[in-house]
Amino acid sequence: MTEDRMGGAGWRIGRALRRVLMAAVLGAALGGCAADRVDPRIERAALAGEYGQARAGLQGRLSNDRSDRSYILDRLRLLIMTLADGSPDAAEEVANQIYDLLRIQGLNDDNTVSAAVFNERVKIWKGEPFEQAMAYTYIAIQKAERGEWDNARAAAQSSLFLLKDFGENEQGQKKTNEDVIREASRRDKQRNKGDKGNDYLDHGYTPVKTDFALGYVLNGLANKALGRQEEASDNFREAAAISPAIGPLARSLLNDRYNTVFVVDVGIGPQKTAYGPDDALVRFVPVSPSDGLAIRVLAGERWVEYGVVTDLNQMAASLQWNNLEDVRSAKSAVGNVLLVGGLAAAATSGAWDSQSSGAVALAGLGAALVGVALKASAAADTRYCEFLPQRVYVVPAMVASAGSAITLSVGGDPNWTIALQGLSPPARGELQMRYVKLAPRGPSWQNAPGLVYANDATNARVPGDGLPFIMGGTCCRSPTSDTLRRYQASGNLRDMTASDLENLYREEGITLSVEDQRGMSAAHILEGGTSLVTPLSGTAGYQRLFAQPHPPYVPKTDALRQAIAREVGRGQQ
Repeated sequence: MTEDRMGGAGWRIGRALRRVLMAAVLGAALGGCAADRVDPRIERAALAGEYGQARAGLQGRLSNDRSDRSYILDRLRLLIMTLADGSPDAAEEVANQIYDLLRIQGLNDDNTVSAAVFNERVKIWKGEPFEQAMAYTYIAIQKAERGEWDNARAAAQSSLFLLKDFGENEQGQKKTNEDVIREASRRDKQRNKGDKGNDYLDHGYTPVKTDFALGYVLNGLANKALGRQEEASDNFREAAAISPAIGPLARSLLNDRYNTVFVVDVGIGPQKTAYGPDDALVRFVPVSPSDGLAIRVLAGERWVEYGVVTDLNQMAASLQWNNLEDVRSAKSAVGNVLLVGGLAAAATSGAWDSQSSGAVALAGLGAALVGVALKASAAADTRYCEFLPQRVYVVPAMVASAGSAITLSVGGDPNWTIALQGLSPPARGELQMRYVKLAPRGPSWQNAPGLVYANDATNARVPGDGLPFIMGGTCCRSPTSDTLRRYQASGNLRDMTASDLENLYREEGITLSVEDQRGMSAAHILEGGTSLVTPLSGTAGYQRLFAQPHPPYVPKTDALRQAIAREVGRGQQ
């Protein structure tokens, strides 16, 4: 009878232990996962300015599962790279998806118990507050580049959320993350009832107005474009009050002597790393140094300088711009307690000679395993957006005529200089925006003095543009009647109609619009892709495609090969 009871008890204990072991394995597995870093090949492409390649790689790994923990992060990465490549229309869907989820309060409140207990990293990434503010600004830029200034205004305003101020420490300095965690831990150790540490994190701060200068500048520009002059002025002045270095910029933005605004990202943003006991704490480490260099704009023959609007190294180092809902260090402590307590219980239970001692031993070992799992999972969530810049500039300029060129240069460094080609002014009285991401490694196309390929953004002629690129020429214009007349004026394609020419592209599988690409982006035919969509002029993506030579197009269909053969034969007659 005793043996039967022991057998039944052992089975029940074994089943309980199996559950504990499964939980421990799950926790260890989740804790052991590397942070969801972007593919190194994609990161290298972005650093080299190969934004099309980076964008294509990011688009291929995108998950449509809204519960995917990197749903927002992957979309933010893709949004930045798509804007860098000059394609705001193709960024519409991901920008809207990010905006919809960022606005949800308590996004991470509905996790299951196992997810919440075993690993902080299963939570859906919303980013640190400074990353959220930057996400809103990229959405605002995307809307502004599309001329949707009302939506740009809404996104820019969303970036101006209140921050948390925990005051000063004993030395009279602003409290750091460590100061706050130390105070929360001290309160946890008090013997009063209630979770005093969490109470402090939840209520021990004062809500204060944001110091996000870039958000104020973008909000001001959106209001200016909408004719809301008083609100625009208030925002520009607020930005200047935050950072006196941008006083000249604020004064320039208050006048009406510009019709184009460039938002320029420079450098590599700070890297999120774990540190402390069990790597339970996080901090952002600068990659590109903060040096305060001004950006110069050359429009015509005059250089004008503007200071840094936002320095992300400084933002990331500030407690106000970092999340405080960090229980990872507490979980690490829980893991240590369970580990010590569990092994102690197993060691003191003696041999497996009774139902009670066996239960204690199994439970003790199970607790130890859970402790190990919790300890392993205590490591902080180091996911972050690798494509954020170190600094952001805003540059107003007057584009006087079609086919204009604008040169931007940071500190006169050739690696941080870009000559933007093919710009045209907006309609009279309107304002246009362009986002420019300078490649950290300074590719040669950034400084290219002119265009190599004709395209839809400009009427400028280039050598060889009397024939389509797909037929050996240098023209990447859409196959319209006007384009065909250019070819025929050069003595080419005289037996073709505009429909014939368009069908040639269609048979090759070449897309002519973002709609053809289902609202997303695709690699351009100049880089071996299938898209003929022209990026916005005045962007790095436009400069990258059209200001440097590319390998010749390789025909895919007999129809195109035959058309090329006819043109070659006609030229030899």
